Amino acid sequence: MTKSSSIYTDGSYESTAGGSWHLEDSPFKAQWILEMLSRHPELKPRTVCEIGCGVGGILAELQKSMPADSDFIGYEISPKAHSMSRQFVNPRLQFVLGNAYDDDGFYDLVLVMDVVEHVENCFEFMRQAKAKGRMKIFHIPLDAHVSAILRGRNSWDTVGHIHIFTKETVLKSMQYSGLKVIDWTMTTGAISLPDPGRRTRLANLIRRPLQKISPLACARLLGGNSMLVLAE
Repeated sequence: MTKSSSIYTDGSYESTAGGSWHLEDSPFKAQWILEMLSRHPELKPRTVCEIGCGVGGILAELQKSMPADSDFIGYEISPKAHSMSRQFVNPRLQFVLGNAYDDDGFYDLVLVMDVVEHVENCFEFMRQAKAKGRMKIFHIPLDAHVSAILRGRNSWDTVGHIHIFTKETVLKSMQYSGLKVIDWTMTTGAISLPDPGRRTRLANLIRRPLQKISPLACARLLGGNSMLVLAE
């Protein structure tokens, strides 16, 4: 196990995730996934795998809206997060403590939500995700923006992001990893947070109008945006 991944198994990442492993973000992240799938009705996934599922909230939310015969499985390497996922377990929603790439399961849809930026070898990780299912949806934060650079923001220590992306480097990284991008959209995590901190609330006063004018300009200047990418 690498040093970067050990923080998720030894408990040290838990405080960064506010003790909840971002469970409160699950409803709006699941909605973004459903909106992407609605743009591609031909896909009709019935088996869904999430790699790095945390406490399983996204899969639990998706199960409420997807067809009743859909099957969901989430993989998580953190024992604490995995133990918290038990609240969502049912016959069609299961969770596994361990590495998703240690078994040969293959799925209609693979979800990689806010994981790539944490992984030491992100290119090999994306290649493995490519082989894990027919279609993939990635969610990757765009942490390289003017505000962060001017403030000297260190995403390694604050949120555990060891890779810093822009829109362009997300797309180039996927291309380099052998993925074919089918569709992508910008998401607004900072604005969507149910209980943002004081600094985020103040920044959102500027983000909201700028977001309406140009999401890409907002991402490049102020941050708070991520990319949701559908790939095969």
